[in-house]
Amino acid sequence: METALAGAASITIVNRDPTRGSELVTLLNEKTQVRADLVGWDRVYHNPETSDIIVNATSIGLFPHVEGRLDLDLDTLRPGLVVADVIPNPPRTQLIRDAEARDCIVLDGLGMLVSQGAISIRHWTGIEPELQVMRKKLEHIFGV
Repeated sequence: METALAGAASITIVNRDPTRGSELVTLLNEKTQVRADLVGWDRVYHNPETSDIIVNATSIGLFPHVEGRLDLDLDTLRPGLVVADVIPNPPRTQLIRDAEARDCIVLDGLGMLVSQGAISIRHWTGIEPELQVMRKKLEHIFGV
């Protein structure tokens, strides 16, 4: 939703569950200006050359199943493509490592977790937290 609100022209939802995926596509199309489409994820996904961003919002690769790999054609990851993974533990998921090896711009889930925590701290206490300190502590906790 945030990507749509930030001005994305189109969003493709790739989902293994057509019902859940279609609910999100309907919500995006009804509530935002974005054009959203659904692709069923029942085979290797080939990321289109026109994509600017890939976001993994699945649990694939989440601790303790850290060797999980998305069913994604890695040859479709190209230099400069933004690849984000919401998995915070481990921060360097297989997807992040695969994307880095192909010179993609990567955003790991640990950064997202830190940002979400910072928003909560700011909202509830009015204190501006130190993001670097928060990230370093989580890296220590996760053994990174």
